[in-house]
Amino acid sequence: MMFRNPDAVALSPKSESNGGEKNHTQVERVLSSRLFRSSQRCQALFREITERTLAGETHSLKERALGIDVFGRPADYDTNADPVVRGTAGEIRKKLAQYYQDPAHQGELRIELHPGSYVAHFFPGNGAAAAPSPRGVNRRRVMTTAVAAAVVIAPVVLFFVTGHPTDLDRFWGPMLETPGGALFCLGQSRVYSFRSDARQNQVETMIRAETPPDLASSREVIPLSQLVPVWDRYIALGDATCLMRLTSVFEARGKPYRIRSAAATNFSDLREQPAVLIGAFDNGWTLSLIGEMRYTFYKDFQGLELVRDRNNPAKSDWKLVNSWPYWNIPADYAIVSRVLDRSTDHMVVVAAGITQYGTAGAGEFLSHPQYFAEVVRRLPRDWAKKNLQIVLRIPVVQGTAGHPQVLATHVW
Repeated sequence: MMFRNPDAVALSPKSESNGGEKNHTQVERVLSSRLFRSSQRCQALFREITERTLAGETHSLKERALGIDVFGRPADYDTNADPVVRGTAGEIRKKLAQYYQDPAHQGELRIELHPGSYVAHFFPGNGAAAAPSPRGVNRRRVMTTAVAAAVVIAPVVLFFVTGHPTDLDRFWGPMLETPGGALFCLGQSRVYSFRSDARQNQVETMIRAETPPDLASSREVIPLSQLVPVWDRYIALGDATCLMRLTSVFEARGKPYRIRSAAATNFSDLREQPAVLIGAFDNGWTLSLIGEMRYTFYKDFQGLELVRDRNNPAKSDWKLVNSWPYWNIPADYAIVSRVLDRSTDHMVVVAAGITQYGTAGAGEFLSHPQYFAEVVRRLPRDWAKKNLQIVLRIPVVQGTAGHPQVLATHVW
């Protein structure tokens, strides 16, 4: 469904007499924002697109021509194998959406780059872009414009359905309002299986016995040749619970997503869309992302696992000692993070605990509006526009994660 604002008129470069200077000024204003300063690729392509549009050279705004002129690709390069123009244009659309979401920019001249097109569109600064007239526009353009409009309208629809956006909606907003899908990157446990079925059955029989032997004190040595790593088959129940809760948030809002294991995820995957990282010590991408943040995970491989505060390294309250392998613990600790990753130019959310119980609790915290509302009073008023980390304590009762409790926050 499209809505047309009768007061908004697209500013054609050929029809404006004194508006050209305003258009160029707005281009420079957008390029100087922090969103565009962080990406030279986006700056270069956005400048080229707007300059050619304002010069009336829209016929030259083709993917191959831009790849050659902006990114120095050879004349015969394969645009499917090297989608640098499409990928960068998608990042520009995301950055423009984020730029105009800021109330400080809503009155400015508006610049849009519609999906499926490399022509810039300029609209008066009334906070709402005009839908182009369907006259003379092909069917594909009408459909892609409708998709763009739906992305803008979605938060408004949510507002009227619920009465008002919840704090949890504000947390997920930067990710849910970004065009396209999202990636769920899930950690996997490093499990080993016996190579021999007979050996496997023997051990399982011992465990099922009414009085099983104390396997922990057994001195029997199992040769490595009898073990097979099956790292790509199993996930912890708590991680699966977290995944189920968070994908339900996306499904309720009609946001597409895909799921991949951490081992099967590469950096190119993370460059393509926003990501949700689930799990800590079983997910290398989580450890890599938050490794330099204030709150991070630490393990000494001698029984100590903890959430570390880099601003207070002597603090060691948030820890587990000798919890492996039975995880017979009264509580776990988790970190929830939402950051704009400068290496990918995408929003990333982390839900991770020291053990699976903490990860399950983090998932419940990020899918339960009442739980998340408990932390908002500890955050600054503009928290929704910033990066943030939250440390949680998760009670564990009879192998089940309880009500998450907020221990600390950090916003920047």
